[in-house]
Amino acid sequence: MAGAMENASRDIRYLDEDAEESEFGYVYSVSGPVVIAEKMVGSAMYELVRVGHEALVGEVIRIEGDKATIQVYEETAGLTVGDPVLKSGKPLSVELGPGLSSNIFDGIQRPLKAIQEVSQSIYIPRGIDTPALDRKLEWQFEPKGVKVGDHIAGGDMFGTVYENSLLRNHYIMVPPNARGTVTYIAPAGKYAVADVVLETEFEGVKAQHTMMQVWPVRLPRPSAEKLAADHPLLTGQRVLDALFPCVQGGTTAIPGAFGCGKTVISQSLSKYSNSDFIVYVGCFAQGTEVLMSDGATRNIEDVRVGELVLGEDGLPREVVALPRGTETMYEVTEVAEETHVPALGGISFTCNATHELVVRTEQSVSVSSETVDGEQQAVASYFALDTAIDMASGRSIQMVGVHRRFFQHSTHGGAAEAQRKAEKFASTVERSAISWTIEARDVERMSAGVRAATFQRYAPVLVESPALGAALEGAAIDATLAPKVAYLLGAWASSGDFEADHPTLAVNAKDQALLQRIAAYTSQIDCHSVAAITKSSGSNISVRIEGQASAASKLAVLMKRLIAEQGFGRNAKSLSSALRTDTFEVREQFLAGLFDSAGCMSNRTDKANINSAGYEVILDGAVSLARSMGIRASVQISGNKHGISLGSSAAFDAVVARCTLSGISDIAPVSDKIERSAHNFAFSMRELPAADYYGLTLSSSSDHQFMLANLAVVHNCGERGNEMSEVLMEFPQLTTEIDGRQEPIMQRTTLVANTSNMPVAAREASIYTGITVSEYFRDQGKHVAMIADSTSRWAEALREISGRLAEMPADSGYPAYLGARLASFYERAGKVKCLGGPERYGSVSVVGAVSPPGGDFSDPVTSATLGIVQVFWGLDKKLAQRKHFPSVNWSLSYSKYMNALEPYYERADPEFVSLRTKCKEILQTEEDLSEIVQLVGKSALAESDKITLEVARIIKDDFLQQNGYSNYDRYCPFYKTTWMLRNMIGFYKHATHAVESTSGQITWAKIRDNMGDIIYRLSSMKFEDPAEGEQALAEKYTELQRDMEEQFRSLSD
Repeated sequence: MAGAMENASRDIRYLDEDAEESEFGYVYSVSGPVVIAEKMVGSAMYELVRVGHEALVGEVIRIEGDKATIQVYEETAGLTVGDPVLKSGKPLSVELGPGLSSNIFDGIQRPLKAIQEVSQSIYIPRGIDTPALDRKLEWQFEPKGVKVGDHIAGGDMFGTVYENSLLRNHYIMVPPNARGTVTYIAPAGKYAVADVVLETEFEGVKAQHTMMQVWPVRLPRPSAEKLAADHPLLTGQRVLDALFPCVQGGTTAIPGAFGCGKTVISQSLSKYSNSDFIVYVGCFAQGTEVLMSDGATRNIEDVRVGELVLGEDGLPREVVALPRGTETMYEVTEVAEETHVPALGGISFTCNATHELVVRTEQSVSVSSETVDGEQQAVASYFALDTAIDMASGRSIQMVGVHRRFFQHSTHGGAAEAQRKAEKFASTVERSAISWTIEARDVERMSAGVRAATFQRYAPVLVESPALGAALEGAAIDATLAPKVAYLLGAWASSGDFEADHPTLAVNAKDQALLQRIAAYTSQIDCHSVAAITKSSGSNISVRIEGQASAASKLAVLMKRLIAEQGFGRNAKSLSSALRTDTFEVREQFLAGLFDSAGCMSNRTDKANINSAGYEVILDGAVSLARSMGIRASVQISGNKHGISLGSSAAFDAVVARCTLSGISDIAPVSDKIERSAHNFAFSMRELPAADYYGLTLSSSSDHQFMLANLAVVHNCGERGNEMSEVLMEFPQLTTEIDGRQEPIMQRTTLVANTSNMPVAAREASIYTGITVSEYFRDQGKHVAMIADSTSRWAEALREISGRLAEMPADSGYPAYLGARLASFYERAGKVKCLGGPERYGSVSVVGAVSPPGGDFSDPVTSATLGIVQVFWGLDKKLAQRKHFPSVNWSLSYSKYMNALEPYYERADPEFVSLRTKCKEILQTEEDLSEIVQLVGKSALAESDKITLEVARIIKDDFLQQNGYSNYDRYCPFYKTTWMLRNMIGFYKHATHAVESTSGQITWAKIRDNMGDIIYRLSSMKFEDPAEGEQALAEKYTELQRDMEEQFRSLSD
């Protein structure tokens, strides 16, 4: 609404203020969101009004005499006959300016995040007045190309604002209906959107302009000229870019039943399409400790919005929301890999059922021989990420599964050749571990093999907060001596005690090096302190830190205070959690002191052990401390003895280099730049009763992962409700690669969120809000994609409003003007020459998802949409059930932009059009042949027809199908699409020619047996990663083309 709420605060006086009698009408009747008001003479169609004492926002949609019919955009419960209705004289409008990107609005442009901050509620209070664009936020304004005295007109740019790294130049333009001579232009500086930055004068009338424009949603924004589109809207999906392309400025419909992948295609458009801007209409138990960015720990329920938690990379993550609720909970417990029993000193936390665990599956590749359906096969098995549909709930679940590739002995030249090909395929499988997320409730769905290879991670704490150094400064001791104090504290933690209130360490009499170090460190830290041997008992010596020459020992006092106050403990011997975030040198020295006092090397290149020395409770803290440095650590049990096992690594060597133990003191000092890595831990899950959960949602610019106090890396949380709530949670997490860097797609996205359970009138308005925002960015010279998901919900809103207005229903109860309303929306798409200067061109591409009941394309909304749009991407339920994604039916889908794009294809690759034509011909022929095969069998077909069937299979399985969750195939650039098509069609032509030119002497069976390797390489073209670059991929595909031609020549000879 500009938001309608803010317009109300500026253009409408509140209902409790004095107003002219003529500005008021009164409620006559109420029917859901439809209100009839009387005494409304002077009202205009689509005028904004405020209804009732709570000032609900509404819009006039019918006028009869002095009565006006109003659709109200908020819940009307409590309205009564006689309540006042205040007229505004203004249409429903939106605010356009800096701050639109990365924002989420409802259908009348109320900012949901700002409302939540004001109301501190997950619900939108009725009548709340929140501006769409933040009035307090200041933007760096830079005037461009305009000075005092210049003549300007609508659409002229007069400045820029840096909004984010993807929207570096948000152009500030003169409103389309303004003009005049510049009398003032603001100098460069920071301004809010409501500050005046430009003043003009025209015919003696002065006007002031801010960085914000207000525009009626139902009025299309003007342009200088509408142009024919000539550039494709590239989506990165082969089936769409190659067979059914859309243009920048085109209109597309995506009808499909539930579960067919409409949302995935929408996300692909947002992530990978060549658009400049997109408009798109888990948690823990109470008491879970979180690591804050400064190294402190905080209970999760005490964390607040705006605070910073610690990420795995040591950088802060801003908390932007606090999901709360009640749900079934799961206890996650670290277990020993070998025994699968809970690990002492291990990680444990409780999360809700829908919390996403950050997991890592170690790849397992194997080749074996099996008999399948009576046929001997060489089988290559490996792990890969799949997407499955939970038929009970309709959820899409991402899950690692076992993939198997079969090489039949009889069709691959015998057992040895089949084994060789299986091993060659296995060598191409990526060996790195698969990192992914899975909801807690879905862990039990993993197969046994995958579950055994799947781990969570704990990470080092990369933030360094010198707490010990600060404590030394407070005790008048040099802070640079903190590592040496840490060493003494480590030695005391293992075997220390107190004697006459002085810290006392037990030292092995044979360990003279340790004794000498304790004495040296004591005197260096405090010249008035000494490490005095007080008694000797067998092989042990007691060393007490005390004052020298009748002077008090500052070191003894400090150690006592640290032990007592900072959590090291006197009797319990627990280690301070503050150690995990101190400097790495302090941590290393503490662990070295602990290791010197109670440790031993079991194998220098393998691991070391620290004995508990009777204090088992120090084990938890010591394990956590070691892990905070990137050392693999765990508690080991041998009989009735407990100890810590430390795995060898560069981080471990840094600790060992500081020790005095015999046999390891000769280790060279390690580099300051030590790689500190996260490590896996095995875990078990246990379902618990429902309980309250507390979550953190992190900023969209982060990786959405943070660390608990136990060092576990976890995912941020959110509440899942209906389909739109999933979009709101998923979109801020998506990234796209721009100029070689990963950027959150929300930086070029605005979400207009309306779900089927929100007020029906707001749904009807949302589509106009979205298209108006799109036109604003188009006028800046940008190419905008507007994704309406779904127009079926919008049409249902029209139907409900029409029913309440008692209008004559048409097909399925929809109003007779459904087609006209759809057309008025889609016609706002297109490529234009923008109004004003400098000269620029922009476009709005509209992609409308349609959800026909049961996937019935004869639904009135689908039928009306198909009569308007130029591209039809029809999704097929059967393809989706076969896990063929994108599930675009190549027989039903079409594009009317083929001719418009031919000049582009001629420039990009002159061969592309003929390749696409032949591809469609093969697919159509295969569909016809399939009916014959069902009647007479495949053996009755001609050899050329057998080739057609096989090539069609390759095209369907390896060209039209894409894995949206893989690095290599989630996005396919146009050059890769063309090369894949060129080689597949090339194989078809060569094979057909070989059969026809030899009068049947060369059969398909002979080609298949002799060219199994080529067929395999054709199927594997999709595995080439575009990240390698166009030149590298072109070389590989060219080599395949040469090898294929050479083998066909050899076959013919």
